[in-house]
Amino acid sequence: MIKKIIISAGIILGASVVFAQGNFTYAPEYIQHLKNCSPYTDEYTAQIKTEDENSPYLNIKSTEQIIGWVNGKCVTKSTVYSLDIDDKIMVIKCSLSKDQLASMMQKMKSVNKENSTEARQILSDEMVRIIEDSQTCKVQNYLQN
Repeated sequence: MIKKIIISAGIILGASVVFAQGNFTYAPEYIQHLKNCSPYTDEYTAQIKTEDENSPYLNIKSTEQIIGWVNGKCVTKSTVYSLDIDDKIMVIKCSLSKDQLASMMQKMKSVNKENSTEARQILSDEMVRIIEDSQTCKVQNYLQN
């Protein structure tokens, strides 16, 4: 069960999206850097609700990096660190095409503007699709080692 929780947490956080504490909106600085795919790093902590009754919350620290353009793709890296087990648990590195980046930007802006459940779900669904695409993202789960 913990593996499923960690992977879910990584998916939620993985596409280099910076969540303002509890509001599911995105830092303007992050959006601007992602739009231009210019180098940027941000760190934040979050508490993610899980489906495990023994551990109802996962306390994480995430470092979100926009590395920049590499071979015509925008490279991002998310490092997820568990404050509960005091260790790195996941790294997700993505190489987004210009179309993927434009689509992600449009959905992030919709979340900020509308702040609706529907807009968040649309963005979340796109993030999951991108992260699960092994041609776009590489996920290293340290709990499997």
